[in-house]
Amino acid sequence: MILANATSLGMYPNVDGTPIPKKALSFYDVVFDAVYAPKVTRLLREAEECGIKVVSGVEMFVRQAMGQFEHFTGGIEAPESLMREIAAKYT
Repeated sequence: MILANATSLGMYPNVDGTPIPKKALSFYDVVFDAVYAPKVTRLLREAEECGIKVVSGVEMFVRQAMGQFEHFTGGIEAPESLMREIAAKYT
């Protein structure tokens, strides 16, 4: 089962917020957090501590940017590695 946090809980500056208690994470195989600032939220950290696969909001952020780039440039392939490098620098 997948848990997806699409709320602002855990977003800077309220980094201690989480939508679900750590003990409830054991029901999930994958945890995705749309929050990308901070890159590793409390939710993701606790899920990793439970051995659960996690996906950071940075992944969504980069993929959205790639899609927008390709849309607004008429299909020119997005520079994925550059976008990931920039996202890593600022998140």
